[in-house]
Amino acid sequence: LKSHREYVQIQLEGGIAFGTGEHPTTRLCLDWVRDKVELQLENTDDDDDGTIRFVDYGAGSGVLGIAAAAVVRDYNQVKARKQPSDAKKSITTVGVEIDADAIHIADDNAIKNNVEMKNYLPDIESLDGEALSVVLRAMQRKRNQGIQTLPEELNGPMYDLCAANILAAPLVNLSPVIASLVKSPGGEIGLSGVLATQSASVVDAYSEFFDDVKVAGEDGGWVLITGTRK
Repeated sequence: LKSHREYVQIQLEGGIAFGTGEHPTTRLCLDWVRDKVELQLENTDDDDDGTIRFVDYGAGSGVLGIAAAAVVRDYNQVKARKQPSDAKKSITTVGVEIDADAIHIADDNAIKNNVEMKNYLPDIESLDGEALSVVLRAMQRKRNQGIQTLPEELNGPMYDLCAANILAAPLVNLSPVIASLVKSPGGEIGLSGVLATQSASVVDAYSEFFDDVKVAGEDGGWVLITGTRK
């Protein structure tokens, strides 16, 4: 995360789940997450109890959602040291992931970091083809009985921020699904897992639902794509 600010420290066990903070796409997304969550914090008054809502789609290890929650956690801790008060900012952080093993890892990582982030399988109605098969198989395994699909109360256009670090082709296919989760108007997306040579297809897919869709950063041939919900 950016060097001119204090570090936000998180602990991660990657296991088989993608997202340890070392890949260029994760770094791009982490900077975006911090910038956007801090901006949300700055734009709410101290007496405003509005909760930031953040969804990490394709959560993997949970790194992006945990980072978002950790920014708010550390903000509250610093503020309490400077000016003791019962007033705290809050964030609802949700992860969506088709890999049940990754969900177990992400939930454990959230606990280790003392943040609240619950991870779910995607809504079955939003899936088709291979992704649907993966989720159905996961739901049938005994060890995954505690894992839920995204509940109705969290499955709608309510999220201020959505990060999705997947790959270009799935991102294009998921554009209506991701758009359906982002607050309209004004919610924002930060997308990566996209090579610079693939960016045009992703920008085109999301421009149907978002304004000002553009490549906002690049690292090692990978890009970050951002946009604001229409």
